[in-house]
Amino acid sequence: MLTPKVSVVIPTYNHARYLPYALESVIYQSYANLEVIVIDDGSTDGTSKVVKNYGSKINYIYKANGGTPSALNLGLSVATGKYICWLSADDGLIGDKISKQVRLMESDPGLGFSYTSFVVIDANGTKQYDVNSAFYPNKQEMVTKLMEGCFINGSSVMMSSSALKNVGNFDEGLPQAHDYDLWYRFLRHYTCGFLAEPLLAYRWHGENMSKNPNEACSIIVQERAKRLFPEWLT
Repeated sequence: MLTPKVSVVIPTYNHARYLPYALESVIYQSYANLEVIVIDDGSTDGTSKVVKNYGSKINYIYKANGGTPSALNLGLSVATGKYICWLSADDGLIGDKISKQVRLMESDPGLGFSYTSFVVIDANGTKQYDVNSAFYPNKQEMVTKLMEGCFINGSSVMMSSSALKNVGNFDEGLPQAHDYDLWYRFLRHYTCGFLAEPLLAYRWHGENMSKNPNEACSIIVQERAKRLFPEWLT
């Protein structure tokens, strides 16, 4: 199997207590050709000290607080991999996620991105339950079903960097649903892959942004989707 470089971008804001779990879940992947980029979005909880423990294994960049989309975009701007993963600082990869997803991405050059199912863990890292993410091989059905709500966990996604250059980065004007917006832009030009196996641990600790969803952001995304797919959405 070819081993193209994979960049893992980890935006973080005051998640020093969870960050080692995320970092080690990447560092100890079986896949060797990795770069790990931590974008510290103005943390005040000693995050930099946590990252220093990992030395040259991590490319650490500090920036003033500007929100997750701005942190992600900074990470994307320095990423050099053929494929790019976004991992939230409180989540973690499971098993051979990167190897399996690279194999999927390499099998079809038309894939703009792919995602996986996941497990939910609590604040202490204890597994709670599995989530079998929805997936629809027919693009029209995929686009239509996404209008009912985003069922793609961003931390499970692997993106083609060349496709990302074509569709553009995260919209920094959307404090939430910036990932939802990006998946639609990918789907306008590319197909999407999926692995049903749960390859991500998604931590639910009560402080997650998704606990208080910003409905206005989702409405903006759905209105944009109607313009992107006028043949399917009205």
